[in-house]
Amino acid sequence: MRILFAGDEHPYSEYALKETIKLAMNTWADVTLLGVSQATNPAADAPVGKALRGYRDTFLNSWSREDSPYILGEGKYEWVPVKNGVVEEMKVLTGRKKDFKVRLRSGAPAREILSESQEDGSDLIVLGCAKGDKCEWANSLPAPQQVVDDADCSVLLVKEQQPVTRIVACLDQGYISQESLEMINQMITIHNARLDLIGLSQNGDMEKSVYTRLIEIGDYYNDRQVEINTRLMDISDFEQLIAQEIKQDLLALWLGKKSLLSRFFSRGWVGRFVSKCPTTVLVMR
Repeated sequence: MRILFAGDEHPYSEYALKETIKLAMNTWADVTLLGVSQATNPAADAPVGKALRGYRDTFLNSWSREDSPYILGEGKYEWVPVKNGVVEEMKVLTGRKKDFKVRLRSGAPAREILSESQEDGSDLIVLGCAKGDKCEWANSLPAPQQVVDDADCSVLLVKEQQPVTRIVACLDQGYISQESLEMINQMITIHNARLDLIGLSQNGDMEKSVYTRLIEIGDYYNDRQVEINTRLMDISDFEQLIAQEIKQDLLALWLGKKSLLSRFFSRGWVGRFVSKCPTTVLVMR
């Protein structure tokens, strides 16, 4: 698994980093910490650069040195060939077990985050945003919504620091990847949460493949001793679900090419609904 954490210098990014650390501890993922500056020379952007250094230290210090898969070893001196039969004694550091990078890019935040995720082959983007119904970054207001709408991979949008006691996962399509099932399982483990699995239908009709998958997913989590409740809901009640029911929960959405939600709502709906949701959202692709 390859995780891209994208953050700026504001507190909501600190909350998102904590979720990144929890996921990394459970999955031993390859991790990139990314900051984006709108300055021409990103290295001169003190707030973002300083924040990234702090995030790096917080991330690496979350493990003991002996247990960390991200810290380079002390190394030892070895004879290394350099040229024309000449060898030189050099101190060679033992490699990390997992990939860990800290990067700073220059440009529009959403565009640079999406470019980095594509170039890095990210499986999951983790980012935070301000609380409330606007879901903004302080220095680039629409960036979180744009990332959620346009990312090719899954996105975990951390809206605030609060307990997660339940994961509400909405299913409206037959195809669900094994990776997404495991991602939900990771979030259940991290938060010690129970699972509500909701099958979405339109006008009371549900495709047979969706209903079959709903049963299979229920069996998958039951086999893993996950506390799960399964129910059906009409897609017209989806907005009401977000407005009235989601409190100390994590909302998880499976969104593929055949997603009923994507057909029911107009373009850009994901970002708008995510902004309305008062808690963390996991969008799986």
